[in-house]
Amino acid sequence: MLLSGPDKLFARVHGGDEEESITLYERDAPNSAQTNPTSIPDSLLLSMRPIFQIRHPILMFPSMVRAERKVLGHIRPRQPMLAATLTLRPSRVLYDWYVSQGIDLQPQVIDADDIISDKAAVRHVCIRTGLDPEAVVYEWDAREETDPMKAVFLSTISASKGIIPSLAARCYVFETEKAKWKAEFGDEDGEDLAGFVLDAMPDYNYLLSRRTYVAQ
Repeated sequence: MLLSGPDKLFARVHGGDEEESITLYERDAPNSAQTNPTSIPDSLLLSMRPIFQIRHPILMFPSMVRAERKVLGHIRPRQPMLAATLTLRPSRVLYDWYVSQGIDLQPQVIDADDIISDKAAVRHVCIRTGLDPEAVVYEWDAREETDPMKAVFLSTISASKGIIPSLAARCYVFETEKAKWKAEFGDEDGEDLAGFVLDAMPDYNYLLSRRTYVAQ
């Protein structure tokens, strides 16, 4: 989401903006109109090996709300600055852009549940992208993050010593989690958060259906 082109990002923050999309060009290349939906030049994106790690919105979105509140104070899901992050549409659009380029190395999609439960999934993505699967670390030492901003978003991994199986999305039931969100954030904010989760499910399922490793 944070890689989105400025026009697309501000259009999400300020709903109802009818301004036409801006056209970006690479520096010193006036004829190279950018086609991708981010603020990064096409040439740079096409030089990368694209890996999309996705996570079920039932876990991803409430985690985002908690983190943003630690940084910005009592921000609500319906407020534009937070609402603009509670979506998987930018990931889907960028995935489709990569596919449309017809490059030999198609984007790899891996779901967080597969990472948690199946080491073969991680190994598969490593092999497909030229990474060393033997270099993957599944256990580590807990550490204290001294940078306050990083600490907000890395609190769980910094305090852990390995993958936490209970954080797999299949362990969670929507209605149960919705009740917890209302208790934690208040009825209105919990209801809004539930709405964002449901709205994001088509994009999540779209990417999930395209993940490049499925357990046998």
